Formats: sequence, structure tokens, C-alpha cells
Amino acid sequence: MQLKKVDTRLLAPVLAGFFIMGFCDIAAPITGRIAADFPAERQEAVSFLPTMVFLWFLVLSTPVAALMNRIGRKATALLGYGFTCVGLLVPFAAGEGCALGWYFAGFGLLGIGNTIVQVAVNPLLATIVPGERMTSYLTVGQIFRNTSLLLLAPIVTGLIAATGSWRLLLPIYAALTVVGGVWLQLTAVPEPQEAGRTIGLSECFSLLRNRIVLLATLGVACFIAADVGIGFLSVRLIDNPSSILTTTGFYACRIVGTLVGAWVLVRYSDIRYLRWNMAAALALAGLLLFVRNETAIYAAVGLLGFAMSCVFATFYAVATKAEPAHANGVAGLMIMAIAAGALSGPVCGAVIRWSGNPHAGMLFVAACIGYMLWAAFKLEKHHS
Repeated sequence: MQLKKVDTRLLAPVLAGFFIMGFCDIAAPITGRIAADFPAERQEAVSFLPTMVFLWFLVLSTPVAALMNRIGRKATALLGYGFTCVGLLVPFAAGEGCALGWYFAGFGLLGIGNTIVQVAVNPLLATIVPGERMTSYLTVGQIFRNTSLLLLAPIVTGLIAATGSWRLLLPIYAALTVVGGVWLQLTAVPEPQEAGRTIGLSECFSLLRNRIVLLATLGVACFIAADVGIGFLSVRLIDNPSSILTTTGFYACRIVGTLVGAWVLVRYSDIRYLRWNMAAALALAGLLLFVRNETAIYAAVGLLGFAMSCVFATFYAVATKAEPAHANGVAGLMIMAIAAGALSGPVCGAVIRWSGNPHAGMLFVAACIGYMLWAAFKLEKHHS
């Protein structure tokens, strides 16, 4: 069977949207940098900064999905770019040494913008790629997202060396968001017939009656919670200033994993591949509970990044295939599940304060991975 070709002129600006998506994931690793500017009694409050980003996925995902059916996917994505840009600039404009409230405001706007972007860009990709290649192209999209995360530590390290502060990262990412928005605006991306048909919140939630959609939605929730948890913990597992480089290793290996996955997923079952990776990820999370050697920690975190590389793409594609006539509603549910990332900072922070051991936070990550492994077995039964 000859596969339908994809127009790269349409694909490129949409994939740029995945790169911009990654900007919200600076919240967990950058929280450690922000925490250094505040006294010990404010550290618990600082640990809630990632929550301000991910809370909005719960509140806004399904309303944005309904809005998207009225104004279209492209216009919705551009709206999200606007909020993202403003959110990045608010704490920068407040100045060095600004009050914690400015970071909460900026991260909140960043979360609103990223919620809108993720609701729009994933189904926007579905309009330009054939259904049988959806999982593979979603995986390619994740390569672009992970690239923005991979660049985080080198950019921060370079900025600190050049200026003594990481904060120029914020206007740099804001400028890239503007470039992505202009590029998308100038590209004539087709809109599906579903755009223009209004859907309500009850219709979105009714999709959860489909057991496959329910399992996949909870799978995305656990994936994001684990992912943010790893970002929160990885910079704390090694007690030295270069610990942020663990995030570089994590996302570098994730990019390798997505490249491998993009090849594997067009040839083999996506659910079976998910099962293999989650089994490996659970073993690695268990290992990180006990390992203290720096080299071993870097290696385990990197391999964990590889194992977690294709999870979102698989769950999203499986749910979309289960309800192909309701792609926008499924997108709203999938992105709503990203709100689970709001739990990671507070839960992992509480576990660390209770145990006095940052490695103990991996228990939360292991529990999330355990569900994803169980869901992979359940989904495979549904497809067998």
C-alpha cells in the first residue's frame, strides 16, 4: 500500500508549534533556579510554580476545544501563542529579584497559553497527515517539543556564564513564539468540517464512556505527572550546580527515543511498543530510588527519557482512532489530562520534606508508570 504524501510546507509551521509547546516544561527545572532567590520559608510556595502552569489544562481544555470548533484550529493556536508570549515576558519585565507573585502570574499565563496551543496543534497536525501515520507524526512532533527542552540547560548555562542570570531565557522564548505565530499565520492550513460545529462540555466528557478513551486519558495524566515529576526531581538527585544537565540527558535520550519510535511505530503495534517501554521505565524508576552514584543517575535518567519518548503520541493516537468523528473533543480530554502535572511539584516536594531524601520522590513517578504499564496491557486486549 502506497502511503499518502504529506505537504511539508504545511507540516513545518505546525511542527514549530510543538517546539513552542515545550516552553511550558521549563517550569519544573527552572523552579530550582527561582528557589535560590528566596528564603527557606518560601520554598514550599515556590514548589507550587509548576502547578500554576498545569492547573489550566484542567480548567480550560474542554472549553477551548468547544471554542476551537467555532473559530478554527489555526486561530486557536495563534491565540495560545499570544498568551504564551505574554506569560514569558511578565516575570522578565518585573525585573531581577522580583516578588514571587510575578512568577506565579507569568507561569499562570504561560499555562493558559500552552493549554490553548496543545488543544489546537495536535488536531491541526491531524488535518495534514493521513490517519494511518498519525502516531508516527505525533512522535515526530514530540521530537520538536523535546528539542526545546533539550536546549534549556545549555541556554541557561550559557546565559549564566555570559550575564550571571538565566532570565534572558524568557524573552528569547517569547521571540521564538512570535516567529512561530507569524509563520503559522502566513500558512494556509486547511480546516476540517468539524470546525464550525459547536460541541459542549457534556459531549466532551461523554467520550469517556468509551473505555479506550478513558484508559488513554488517564494514561496521558499519568505520563505528564511522571514527566513533570522527573523534571522536578532530576535536578535534585545530584547535589551540585551542574545538576540541571540531567534534564539535558533526559531530553537528549528522549529525542533518540522518538526517532527510534518514529521508525518502529510505522512497522509494529504502538500499544505493544508502549508496553515494552513502560516495563523498562518502571525498572529504571525503581533503580533511581536507591542509586547514589552520579554517573549511574545520569545514565538511568537518560534511559528513562528514552523509555518515555512515545507515550503521549501513542495514547493520543489510540484515543483518536477510537473516536475519529470527535477528534476535537478527544483533543480537549487529552490536553485536560495534562493538568495532572500540577500534582507533581507539591507531591514530590512533600515527599522530599517528609523523608529528607529527594530519591524518595521517585515513588510518585513509579506509581504513575505502573498505571501506564497496566493500561498498555488493557488496551492491547481491546485491540486483539
